[in-house]
Amino acid sequence: MPRPRRWRPRLPARHRHFTYLTGDEDVWSTFPKAPALGSPVDEDDLLITLSAQANRTDEQKKEALIDQHWSIKLISGVIDPSFETKYPATYDVLKKAAADAGLIDKKLKDENKRLRPFVQHPTLVTPLFPVGDYTYPSGHASGSEVQARILGVLFPGRADELLKRARQVADGRVVAGVHYASDTEAGENLGDLIFEQLEASAQFKQDLAAAAQKDGIPLK
Repeated sequence: MPRPRRWRPRLPARHRHFTYLTGDEDVWSTFPKAPALGSPVDEDDLLITLSAQANRTDEQKKEALIDQHWSIKLISGVIDPSFETKYPATYDVLKKAAADAGLIDKKLKDENKRLRPFVQHPTLVTPLFPVGDYTYPSGHASGSEVQARILGVLFPGRADELLKRARQVADGRVVAGVHYASDTEAGENLGDLIFEQLEASAQFKQDLAAAAQKDGIPLK
């Protein structure tokens, strides 16, 4: 059986580097490690995965398949399906933030080297679709959380809706059998942490404010 292709963020060449972060911030070195194989959390993770697999509905499977390939549009679509063309300057800032988030996630994945549920337990877990690379923390969860947080600043009245959508994307990864619950929880926490670091970047705040003004988004 051919091995699943290792997933890598498909970023434009100019975004295959950090823009607002450096990757050397102290917070990444203290980010919680993945649960050890056979630990109580790891065993609970497997039980949650098996339960999600046994009880997933057709609607849940359909949603997980729709969200299979991560993009900013999974979250920006909450505001407007045509967000990229309606707010092009802001979308460009979102892309740069997404690139930074993807690089941080990959850094932590490579450090933890936790295997996907269906790779660690091939006779028990049947994924809805193949996916490669490591599993902790979840890039879908962290990337969606970052975008929801940024967009929540621009559209505060939609903040709760944005976060709900981000967590729906994250939950779908467990339903699909491609992430453990602790992967997505860590991903959400990582997304919040990345957003905090972005907020501490003067360049990010300046770029976001300038983009919002250009696109006619009132930034309070």
